[in-house]
Amino acid sequence: MTALQNLNALADQRKATKHPSFPAKYTPLSKYNDRDANGLTRCIVDYLNLSGYFSTRLASTGTYRTDLQRFVSSQQKAGLPDVFGVVEGHAVFVEVKVGKDRLSDVQKQTITQLKQAGAWVYVADNFQGFYDWFKAEFLTSPF
Repeated sequence: MTALQNLNALADQRKATKHPSFPAKYTPLSKYNDRDANGLTRCIVDYLNLSGYFSTRLASTGTYRTDLQRFVSSQQKAGLPDVFGVVEGHAVFVEVKVGKDRLSDVQKQTITQLKQAGAWVYVADNFQGFYDWFKAEFLTSPF
């Protein structure tokens, strides 16, 4: 079973558990994909949450202020990865890079700082790679 198939199965199981009286044959099947950055980010966040861990997307974009007619920058530290999670008490960060997208110098510096502080950091370009890394780091002994 591929990583995406596993994620779809987890999501479908959650639907069945959450809505036990709803007939299974009418429940739409999950259709995750990792073809673009948004899809891959959603795969990672949902996989961690469906697996019983905490995970959220970190959005560093500014907020549009209509009164000023412009975007106001975020107060979040520059270069933070796209996904933050907590797995067995460990901080996990995942930077999503799909296609020709590459790490900026600020992102490289922030990732180095996170690793030095004891966080687990992974740069994902597809869900299968993240899934394999996650299993190797967190789901096999000794952890």
